[in-house]
Amino acid sequence: MRSTKIRTLRGQITASGGKASKQLILNDQLINRGLRVKEFYIWPEIVGNTITRTFNAILSYADLTNADVDMDAGDNTQFGWAFFSQAAAIPSTGPSVGEANPSFSGFFNQLIDPDHIVNRDLFISLRDSSTATVNYMVVCEMIDLDDNEAIITIIKENSQSVE
Repeated sequence: MRSTKIRTLRGQITASGGKASKQLILNDQLINRGLRVKEFYIWPEIVGNTITRTFNAILSYADLTNADVDMDAGDNTQFGWAFFSQAAAIPSTGPSVGEANPSFSGFFNQLIDPDHIVNRDLFISLRDSSTATVNYMVVCEMIDLDDNEAIITIIKENSQSVE
């Protein structure tokens, strides 16, 4: 049975002016070792019943800081997407007439392309409507690559077609 090595990358990223980018993995020149992202989570630093927040995050092979980039499944450099939306409190009638019963809800979703391998650089990019700090966690599986797999992965990282 093959042993699976799991690595977790976690931290915070702060959007300033609505966007931010952070390099999570640097190219270590070991092209025969790679990571497959299994899970990708983002969540706000503060959650409360009076806060309205919406943001999205992109995992990619390229730095997307300076571009007005949306989540784009047609872009080969992007392979993971996560978004969060939280509505502020909505006043409703409580148990007693006239008593406030504030409620709020949060919505989160993650999408990961299962046909990708990171063996050079990995970036997380954040898009938000304001300046905000967001937590992230990326769960990866370490894998060994033969020379052909490594070359195909590098081609895909450079956004070239392999078909």
